[in-house]
Formats: sequence, structure tokens, C-alpha cells
Amino acid sequence: MSKPTVPQVRTWLTHAQSLSDTAVEIDSAVDAFDARMNDISRVVSSTMQGWHGDAADASQARADSETQASSRLAITILDIADDINRLGPDIVHSCRVARDRANSIMWLGYLVADDGSVTAPTDVRPGYPTDIPADLPIHDAQALADSTAAGHQTWLMEALDVVGQADSTLAVQIAKTLGELALNSERATTPVPLRGGVQELVDGRRQLPSDPYLLKTLWDGLTSAEKAAIWNSNRDIGNMDGIPIADRDHFNRRYLVELETNAREVIANDDAGQEVRARAARDLAALGAMQRTLADEEGGKKRYLMQLDTNGHGAIAVNNPDTAANVVTYVPGTGSNLSKMGGGVDRADRMVRAASPHGTTDTAAIAWFGYDAPQDIGAAGSGAPAARGAQPLVDLQDGLRATHEGATASHNTIVSHSYGTVVAAEAASGDRELNVDDLVFVASPGLGGPDDVNDLNLTGPDDRPNSERVWATVASNDWINTVEVVLGTDPHDSGFGARVFASDNGPGISTAAHSKYWDDGSESLRNIARIVTGRYPEVN
Repeated sequence: MSKPTVPQVRTWLTHAQSLSDTAVEIDSAVDAFDARMNDISRVVSSTMQGWHGDAADASQARADSETQASSRLAITILDIADDINRLGPDIVHSCRVARDRANSIMWLGYLVADDGSVTAPTDVRPGYPTDIPADLPIHDAQALADSTAAGHQTWLMEALDVVGQADSTLAVQIAKTLGELALNSERATTPVPLRGGVQELVDGRRQLPSDPYLLKTLWDGLTSAEKAAIWNSNRDIGNMDGIPIADRDHFNRRYLVELETNAREVIANDDAGQEVRARAARDLAALGAMQRTLADEEGGKKRYLMQLDTNGHGAIAVNNPDTAANVVTYVPGTGSNLSKMGGGVDRADRMVRAASPHGTTDTAAIAWFGYDAPQDIGAAGSGAPAARGAQPLVDLQDGLRATHEGATASHNTIVSHSYGTVVAAEAASGDRELNVDDLVFVASPGLGGPDDVNDLNLTGPDDRPNSERVWATVASNDWINTVEVVLGTDPHDSGFGARVFASDNGPGISTAAHSKYWDDGSESLRNIARIVTGRYPEVN
């Protein structure tokens, strides 16, 4: 381990953003690699539909082997990004501490050399450096300054040692990952050894832990080849809370192509029933819409496919929640489904832009379509969909805490809309606890069980009372105001105890006003952005 110089520390801090930028670029490169491999998978699948026999079986086996090998390579490269995301903040923090110590010593009047050595100035006198008492005799002032300089030097050297250790730890970890990359670069037919416990996971003789913190710990201890092998035996890996977001995105993008291929095969199967083929056609349309939504990355903000299953659930994040300082989860309402996820991601993107207008990655937003939303107003009169969706929302928030990188916890917010407010309230009710800093209800039809803010179980690092953490808004012209509340207490009422914030009136009493809360430049969007970033005094 080498100790950096003070100028090196200052330079590293100046370019601190380049660490996270590098991780994002690695993620994007893997996305491009995955996209090419997915294109190949589509071509192979199309070819295999009309080819049968021993040669076809052998070709399919080789194609499957190549697909697994490419996944090993991709996840290894993603591990480098994860190394940077996980250990990079330690370097930045330790650099900041060392810089601040050097600055404070210099401000007192001492001389700080590049290597961190500290000496008293040549013009020592009573009162200068400023930590020398002004009433000391001149010869005593010189002796005390020399002694104090030695103490300051020890203090600074300790900080520089911590920087060197953090830098060394990241370097060692990246070197280890590069060693795995070399191993995984062998031909696809080369066997990759798995440890006994991992083989049990692959064979289904052992289950992955459901606790997201335990899962994160286990996952961090796996090699990239082991991660790929586990996914190859369990496609649900990409949906498990506790798996890092970048890894979930990689596996789910691969799975998305498989689901598209499966749907096409059903559609082309004349023996499948008409209803089955029609359902496959709807699934294929929704999956195609999701592909286009993922590809439509505005302003360089990477999108992450956090969830994708065969039950019609999905989630896409704008920017990486594992590295963002602020994380907001959007919970949609009635009528939401995978085919409409593009609209939800657009709202997530608008919240990111409003919260981080200069294009930084400080804020990440998740469009969470992870529950079976009622598809019409009639079905929205029941609390059953909210009851079923509550626990998955709780699990998501716990997972976000478990996988977040850095010493400082992120500021996490749920912004729920319409029937989504019922889901969010249910997630914080009864025996459940919702691990968020702020909870926002937008245009709620009523919350179901809770009668006031103190009935909501909010945990997390924030210790403010619920009356300062629960928010509500509704436009005066939103048609929801004309609907009799059948789902419980209205959070916009003063008696509920939420902090009510302003929204624009909307275009007359209309359903249009019900969807205007995320319009660019709107008062509601500005206020949501202030809540998401913790700028509470600015909320009106």
C-alpha cells in the first residue's frame, strides 16, 4: 500500500465523479454486449424452429453453452462496476477527510508539504500560528509551535494512510475480478468449477435466503461464474430483493428476450388454443413495449430492468438506486400494467429531471409495476389488490436499503398515485413496516385502513414524526374529488395529519387533471422533487 500525497488527494477529489461515471459506462457497455447477444439468441431461436434432428440438438446445445458463457463474461464485467460502486465512496470520503485536515492545518498557519509533513512557519510569534496562545514568550511560542506541528503531522498522516488503504482495497478487488474475467474468457465448453454450497443452490437442494441483507452478503461472496450458474437454474434471480440492481438488470434483460421468444413460439403453434395464442400476443406486445422503454434513455440516464416475471409484473429504474443519494419509488394506480410501463417510466424520468436539473445521478426513480392493479374503476372499489401488493412493496424498500452502496444511507421516498396510495398505505399498516423516509399520497381515493398518520408504520434512518414524513396533494379540479371515498380516510383532509402541498388546479373538473401531477414545470412536480431531495422548507 502506498500513501498518496496531498496534491494527489486534491486531484482525486476534483475527479471524484469520474468513479461513478466509469461504473455507469461499464454498465452501458454490458448493456450493448447483452443487446448483441440477445440479437443472436433471436436469430438462433428463429432458425431452430424449422430445424430438427441430431445436428439441430447439437447446435442448440452449443448455442445454449455460448449464451451461458456470455452471461459469465457480462456479469464479471459488471462486478468491476460493482467494485467501484461499493468501494469508491470509501476513497472519496477518506480523500475529503484528508483534504479537510490539510486545509485546517494550513489555515492555522502551519506549512504542509506534499508528502503530508507539517512544520511551523519561519515567523512564529505569540498568537501565530493561531493555535499558539498570544500571551506566550517568543521562545516558548517557537517550542510549542514545533511540538504542535508534529501532532498535526501525525493527524494528517493518519488520514493519508486511510486514503491509501481505501485505494489499495479497491485495486486488489478489481485485480481479483480481472482474474475471474481471464478465467471466464475461456471457451464456452470449458467447465467452470462451482463450490459445493453453490452447486446445491444450482441443483435446488438449497434455497437462497429471503432476507435481503443475508442475500446481499451471500451474493457478494460468489464468483461471477457462480452467479451466472445460479441464474441459469433460476430465472427469478433478477427479481430478488437483495441482489444488486446492475446484476438484476443484466439477468432480466436476458430473460426478457427469452420471454419474447417463448411468446413467439406459442403464437406460431397452430395446436395452441386461440385464447392461449391471443394471450401470448398480448404478452409479446407488452414485452416489446418494455424493450422500447428500456432503450429510450433520455439524456444519458441509464435505465435498469429491476423486475420482470411471468405474472405481468415489472419495474424499471432511471439511474441506479444502489448508488443514488435520493431514491424515489413511483406506485401507479388503476389501469396500470406492463403495456403501460412506458408512461410510468416517463413519470420517473420527470421526477429525476426535476430533482437533479443538472443531469447528475444523485437521484434515481423506480417505476414499480409490481402488483396486480385493478384495471377499471369498478375493481378499484376493492382493497384486495392493495392487500396483495403491500408486502412486495415492503420487500422492495427493504431490498433497496440492503443493496445501497456507501457509508451514508440514501433518502428514500414513495410517491403513490390514485389507487397506488391504497397500496402504499397498506404496506405501512398492520404488522408491516415501510422502510422509507417520506411517503407521498397523490390524488388518493382513500387509504383503506389508517385513520391518521400515526397509524402508518414508517421505519428507516429518519426519526422525524409521521406528521413531517407523510405528504398529500390533490388538484382542485381532479375528478377524484367528486368520487365518494369508499376506501377509507382521505389523506388530503386536515384531520388525517399529513402535510398537504400545492398542485396546479388542472383543466376543469376532469380526468385530465388526475394525470397532470407530473407535467414539467407544474407546482406538484416541483414540490415532489423538493420532498424527494429532502428540501422540506421549500415545499409549499
